[in-house]
Amino acid sequence: MDQDTLRILLREAVRETVAEVLQTVLELDRTAFLQVHGGRRNGYYPRKLETTFGQVDLKVPRDRESRYYPAFLKPYARRLVDVGEVAVALYA
Repeated sequence: MDQDTLRILLREAVRETVAEVLQTVLELDRTAFLQVHGGRRNGYYPRKLETTFGQVDLKVPRDRESRYYPAFLKPYARRLVDVGEVAVALYA
């Protein structure tokens, strides 16, 4: 296996991991929002997001009253600047 193939495989693995982490963060964020504000879950809507590691497809959770919006996703933004910044912002 040459270096280019290894780079491609590694980049794809990192992209998939980023997608899984972001999806988990979205779920936890909605759960926390609903615990504080009340309400009920209401499915998902698809959204593509460009990250440093490539495009990821997310299922953004919703609530019945349409009050919830993910803390780290800006409306209509299609690029995520830095995943590290998101982690720090959500921890704070």
